[in-house]
Amino acid sequence: MEGRVRWYHSLRTRIALWCGLLILVFLVGVTLASAWYLRREILDNARRDTRATAADAAGRLENNLRTLTIASDNLARLVAHTSLTPDELEQAQIAALQAVPGAAGTLLIVEPRQRGEAHYARYIGRNGRHRDFITDGFDYRARAWFGRTRAAGRGWWSDPYLNQTAGQVWMTTYNLPLPDGAVGMISFDMELGDLIAPIESLAHLPGVRATLLAPEGLVAFSSLPGIALRSTLEEYIRREGRTDLAELVEAARERRATYQSHRDTQTGQLRFSVLEPIGDSGWVLMVGQTYDPIVGRFNSALALLLAGSMVMALLGAFLVRKIGEQISRPMEDLTRSAVKAMNNVDGRSIAEIHGDPMPQQHRLDEVGVLARTMEQARHSIRSQLSQIENMGAARQKLESELSIARDIQEALLADGRRFDIGLHHLEADALLEPAKAVGGDFYNFIEHGDELWFAIGDVSDKGIPAAMFMARTVTMLEIAIQTAATPAHALADASRRLARGNDTCMFATVLCGRINVHTGELWMASAGHESPLLVGRHQVTTVPVLAGPPLGFEVSDDFPLWAGRLAAGDCLVAITDGVTEAFNLGNEAYGDERLGRLLGALDRNAGAAEACQTILDDVRRFIGDAPPSDDTTILAISWGRGRGLDKGASDRHSSPAGRGETGAHQPGALIT
Repeated sequence: MEGRVRWYHSLRTRIALWCGLLILVFLVGVTLASAWYLRREILDNARRDTRATAADAAGRLENNLRTLTIASDNLARLVAHTSLTPDELEQAQIAALQAVPGAAGTLLIVEPRQRGEAHYARYIGRNGRHRDFITDGFDYRARAWFGRTRAAGRGWWSDPYLNQTAGQVWMTTYNLPLPDGAVGMISFDMELGDLIAPIESLAHLPGVRATLLAPEGLVAFSSLPGIALRSTLEEYIRREGRTDLAELVEAARERRATYQSHRDTQTGQLRFSVLEPIGDSGWVLMVGQTYDPIVGRFNSALALLLAGSMVMALLGAFLVRKIGEQISRPMEDLTRSAVKAMNNVDGRSIAEIHGDPMPQQHRLDEVGVLARTMEQARHSIRSQLSQIENMGAARQKLESELSIARDIQEALLADGRRFDIGLHHLEADALLEPAKAVGGDFYNFIEHGDELWFAIGDVSDKGIPAAMFMARTVTMLEIAIQTAATPAHALADASRRLARGNDTCMFATVLCGRINVHTGELWMASAGHESPLLVGRHQVTTVPVLAGPPLGFEVSDDFPLWAGRLAAGDCLVAITDGVTEAFNLGNEAYGDERLGRLLGALDRNAGAAEACQTILDDVRRFIGDAPPSDDTTILAISWGRGRGLDKGASDRHSSPAGRGETGAHQPGALIT
């Protein structure tokens, strides 16, 4: 029967076999991935614990040392700032000694600063041993430690030394000169055993090695055999060939905290070592931890986990076989019903109805049955593909029309101008980069006798409507300029023409101007547009062109006229808001300040074309991959210097406006 599938062709059997393999691969993969992750986490946690342990031990050592140094500072200030009798000095010395836990003794030397003051030099031990250096005739000035303390200007710790007087006890001493011009010093002795007490417990932790380095490099304490109080760490490395510790030695010499993983060249063990300076005392603590025992226990657990994964895979295959039997039985019944219903359509098969058969119909499992059933969907898919093809053709046609519209719009834009007249060079150029296929920004250059008219504008929308209104605005401005005496007159004429029939209420902001190519005299008027910038010899200023209403809303004659003159080396820059309102991916606007800084750094010999390209490139770099939010247009006019011009002339002149117009004077506000 067509709808019945034999058991050895059934997906149930295939699913059981494949699932057993997939479960095994999955479990092994998950186990190995988890093992890799857990191993990394365990080692990372162990490293963090080692760093925390080292930092804690270093902190406890620093607290012990700080207690002693604070007591020394307090006693030094007391002695330097007060005049005490020898008995009072002795009492102060005893009190300071009792205030410092672990201090074995203290030495105080105070030399008289003027005639009549007492000379004091006594050592007081915690065991009650007192010694008066003056009475004993002990020449402490000849001792190296006294000269070093006075020359150091700050406190310093000595390397550990064997104190035979105290009963063959290893000690270290903190020496501090008296401050503020007082002559003398204070020193505190501390037994080495009391100093290293906070870190001795580290040496008993499994796999941990602790080493304490004295300020001069001597190993004061170490769980490494045969090194403490016998050599420096550098000598130990040379003697034992421990090159893996070379970087730690360099960090210890620089009193720099660091940590690193390295392999012990003697034992081959993987170790993690931490170096912690003890404050600014010069002492350095090094703590090392080996992780081989941890890794060994982890690998044993991983082997057991992999064995368990294989057992679970076998169990999973058996369960899938049983569950697959329950799941596939309803599907088999559904398949038989679907085949029976579809083969009864007019008494013909699916292949007979649709011609070309679906692939995979030759299969004897549920996939073959489902493939024959899905043949009916082919015609629907073909119909949808035909619709998609038609939509693609329509889209291609629209893109072609937009491309033509863009070419037409670009054809409306004028080319740059260059004038070399006598000793003067005038260069005018502009760049426009639309946000869409077509845009609403525009610019224009029109030569009229000895004058060059220019205009830059921004229409209140984007896309095709803005492009159409832009074309109309450019045309009206060209017509108005032919008969206008000033830019203000041209804007007033264009305002009347654009307001007629503007049912869409679109508008455009426009900056219009003209410049005499012989003298550099300049006139400008604005219809709601941004004020231009003047890049001069020493600064960048905003040209204070008062703005009238935008073109297109309503008829207006109120367009104040600004008049002035470009000096040699000046460059006039006008933009649309697509420059200052360009946003990057962080939604940060380009802004006026950034533009001002860019123009301030512009080469003063740069021409108009270079100025336009520099601004556009900087805006592109700023926005990066962000889509443009508006059309970007830049217009620049540079007035060059000839050989015969006076290089010191930089004054800009302004002339009064005509009757009924407003004359404005530059410079404007400085942009920073």
